[in-house]
Amino acid sequence: MPEFAFDPPLPTAAVPDEQRLAGFLQTLTLKDDAGKPIGLARWHAPGGLTEGVVQILELTIAEPHRRRGHAGRLLKATIDQAVRYHRLHKQPLRRLWFSIEQKTQVNARAFLTQHGFHHTGTISDLLKSQDALIYVRSLD
Repeated sequence: MPEFAFDPPLPTAAVPDEQRLAGFLQTLTLKDDAGKPIGLARWHAPGGLTEGVVQILELTIAEPHRRRGHAGRLLKATIDQAVRYHRLHKQPLRRLWFSIEQKTQVNARAFLTQHGFHHTGTISDLLKSQDALIYVRSLD
């Protein structure tokens, strides 16, 4: 059964305000039974936590391991970590957002929609030959 590694692990106590200003960045690695990485997710909570918003920076599953439910498990674990981090600081996590490429990430668009994310915005002229799409999932 695949297992997760968290780098860094969540703090065990609320981080002081002056340290929290830098925000929190965590990488989750999904490993197979032999301990080999098969997937990776990275999320960021900006400093302050006042908005209750987290950006998922990356969510990737290695090609031979796709279409087996690993991405869904990795997304769920990522959301769980972000919720726990916010709860530790007595702040509700309200929204998660993700930026993806319009043309090259068609499967990602379908995946995010299937997992409760909605396309809320488009950034034109950021990328060379396609738009960046913003997907948001509300938790409140």
